[in-house]
Amino acid sequence: MTAGSMWFIFFVSMVLISLCVVIHYEALYRMTKIMRWLQLPPRFKVAFGVLWSLLAHTIEIWLFGIAYYLVIRADTANQLVTFSGEQTHSFFESIYFSFVSYTSLGYGDVVPVGPVQFMAGTQALVGLVFIAWTASFLYLEMQKHWEIR
Repeated sequence: MTAGSMWFIFFVSMVLISLCVVIHYEALYRMTKIMRWLQLPPRFKVAFGVLWSLLAHTIEIWLFGIAYYLVIRADTANQLVTFSGEQTHSFFESIYFSFVSYTSLGYGDVVPVGPVQFMAGTQALVGLVFIAWTASFLYLEMQKHWEIR
């Protein structure tokens, strides 16, 4: 493993984190604007908020997944290895690994090897923070729109 490879992964991770922060912020900001504009019962506004948030999370997961795919194909120091010990270059496996990392589910059937481990760790942290951000944001939106009797 070279220092250059580690710095490359660090740079890619920081770019991904920055893009995800912008995506998530804009998604939540626009959701607030749309929810004010929608002429729907409050429960449908909340359901819309949940679906909109899931869309934002999915976009962020795919962004990381595409990055995994490109990184493991471009640099042999970075690998995704299956449970059987075989290296995978599959686009699907990269997206799947991204979903498992973002949600901190961690099945362990696909694992990172090499500097890409740092990117996987940062993605897990991003997922944890963004899921909490979304939960608190939706809670505040529910307080505005939820009818309690």
